[in-house]
Amino acid sequence: MALAAPTTPGPPGTGTLVRAVAGVAALCGLAACTTLHGPPPPPGYVWSVHLADSTETIDHTAWDAILAAHLRVDPEGDGVNRFDFRAVGAEDRRKLKDYLRGLSGVDIAACDRDEQFAFWMNLYNAAIADTVLDAMPVDSVLEIPGPGLGVLGPWLRPVATVAGHTVTFDDIEHRILRVHFADMGIPIHYGVNCASAGCPPLAPRAHTAANWRDNLAAVARQFVNGAHGVRIDGGQLRTSKIYRSWFQDDFGGSDESVVAHLIEYAEPDLARRLGGRSVIAGDFYDWRLSGVD
Repeated sequence: MALAAPTTPGPPGTGTLVRAVAGVAALCGLAACTTLHGPPPPPGYVWSVHLADSTETIDHTAWDAILAAHLRVDPEGDGVNRFDFRAVGAEDRRKLKDYLRGLSGVDIAACDRDEQFAFWMNLYNAAIADTVLDAMPVDSVLEIPGPGLGVLGPWLRPVATVAGHTVTFDDIEHRILRVHFADMGIPIHYGVNCASAGCPPLAPRAHTAANWRDNLAAVARQFVNGAHGVRIDGGQLRTSKIYRSWFQDDFGGSDESVVAHLIEYAEPDLARRLGGRSVIAGDFYDWRLSGVD
């Protein structure tokens, strides 16, 4: 999700580099930087192939176990599920890398769309956790260098080779999930997590063909009702940049359609306060690492 600079500074004494890269991002436009240096997208037909009646299943138990061991569900009451990067030992690091290597060997075209959807979301989430773990200690994912001059964050780094094509984080999110799975009934942004506090939280269990709908709906409710999704200050509505600056088209294409989406997942009090609104006054995003302090 390499699209904009953070608007929320880190805690006192930390995040100096986060603010520094934010300044660079503001000057060059982070989206423009990644587009300039990004590899050409993989052939679209590869990712659109599936078998509707397939019974193939992909094993995500290793990622599920790592989440169960190291994800802290909303410990600060701010809607952020925090991954305890510092607590991940050598054995779990090995299991995570083995899991990612296993995903690279999946014959994705032999699966149905639900299985594929879960696969791509888990691959993104597990790979970003692995990338952060390799880079620790960092205060923000933006501190992890990209593969070229002026590229902030790991978004253009190779993640895996699937169906003979090397894919990056950007490929998975913007060229596969947002293109080929835009019709799944709930925006994909609730299924992938970029290891930042401002991102919709990481689901506490691995996605599967059977549970991804419940997972994404639960994340949507948590995010919309948390401090990083929606804020109403001084009578004005502000939302995460995900809803307005970056991906508004994925939520209907207008402020009014975003508000309607938010009401769908809002708790009763927030839904009441959102009712009748059709304008979003501003937005925000927090690039600080969604880890345990």
